[in-house]
Amino acid sequence: MTARLASAPVTWGVWERTVGRDDLLSPTELLGAVRSLGYGAIELGPPGYFGTDAGSVRATLEPAGLALVGAFVPLHLVDEAAFAGDLEELERTAGILAGAGEAATMLLADAGSDERFAAAGQPDELARTRLAGTALDRAVRLLTLAAERCREHGLRAALHPEAGSYVEAPAEVEAMLERIDQDLLGACLDTGHVLVGGGDPVRLAHDWAARLCHVHLKDVDAALLARVRAGALGVEEAWAEGLFCPFGRGVVDLEGVLSAPALRSFEGWIVLEQDRIAVRGTDLDSVREVEAANLAFVQRLCAA
Repeated sequence: MTARLASAPVTWGVWERTVGRDDLLSPTELLGAVRSLGYGAIELGPPGYFGTDAGSVRATLEPAGLALVGAFVPLHLVDEAAFAGDLEELERTAGILAGAGEAATMLLADAGSDERFAAAGQPDELARTRLAGTALDRAVRLLTLAAERCREHGLRAALHPEAGSYVEAPAEVEAMLERIDQDLLGACLDTGHVLVGGGDPVRLAHDWAARLCHVHLKDVDAALLARVRAGALGVEEAWAEGLFCPFGRGVVDLEGVLSAPALRSFEGWIVLEQDRIAVRGTDLDSVREVEAANLAFVQRLCAA
């Protein structure tokens, strides 16, 4: 297997849920750590972190020798008024990706709600609060519009399952994929989020093979997941406590995922993600050590 492996800012504690903190790694620190591990590619991260337009992002990434291969945009699929603002961010992000000089993927997800964060990781609650009827019709229409905007910029769009959102459980992802043309919208397999949502990542690597165009590799801590399943711990608190754990120490069958036929011949990017709430400068060396082990773990599986 010849895999194209990339990193992501979320692995280093920089993402939508840490925007506004004053203790995050600087872009220079983050990119230096990524490059020191031998990566040649990275995802964009939250708005403005690497720059506000294609030129400034390119000026940030090029000195580190890193290509831009994807970006994550949450969309309010149940709130049409908020979605209008999301489209503005989507347009800005699309302009950055389109100018990246690399075949980058736009990752589209639902932005979630308090109701769904309360249900996250609990399959029965997810089923109870699932979109249906006119609410599902509206979500499909808005997601289709977003994917069409991506196509206008020459970008491939992929649906990203997200814990705490209305597109978390595999059935919710598939309800969208079944109703939107595969030439317009692909799928991102996030092994951590689909497991939290009640899915089997190995099975989904087979089931979504025809739509698969981007992969996020994560592992999930069994004890924390059990507490989330029981409703004893919210998914956001579980994130902070290390729900997404070092590779090989959790319950995701990463070997099975990477051995799936669709992954053995996969031509897209495989992004290694161990979501962290924040990484301070004093934490950088220890996090880099864990990430070196995560990368080595995946490289051994890819070489097998």
